[in-house]
Amino acid sequence: MKTGYLKGMRHMPTIQGLRNRVVPVTREQAVAELARLEHEKARAQREVTTWQENQRKAEERLQQVEERLTLVREMLFPNAHDRAAGCAEGSPSPDEQDAGGDGEPHTWHAMKMEY
Repeated sequence: MKTGYLKGMRHMPTIQGLRNRVVPVTREQAVAELARLEHEKARAQREVTTWQENQRKAEERLQQVEERLTLVREMLFPNAHDRAAGCAEGSPSPDEQDAGGDGEPHTWHAMKMEY
């Protein structure tokens, strides 16, 4: 065994760590290690499958939330894109349209509020 400077507790050799690094000597040890490793492989595969399924579900929920968010924004601000494009071009403000009489009358949307 190598002796040298230990950086911390993680670098200290333990009985279990030494046992796992030793090559099996007898057939019984090899069979036991094979069974242990196959069990660990199956557990890791189940963990990966579960993680991937959870990731897929989370992506679906995120997509549903984004769709719902778009729908609610369209309900709240039906002409937000049109108004933003119009303001960027330097269109007159609503007050200027009312005062000059050149613009079309405003269409106000009724909103019911409950207290």
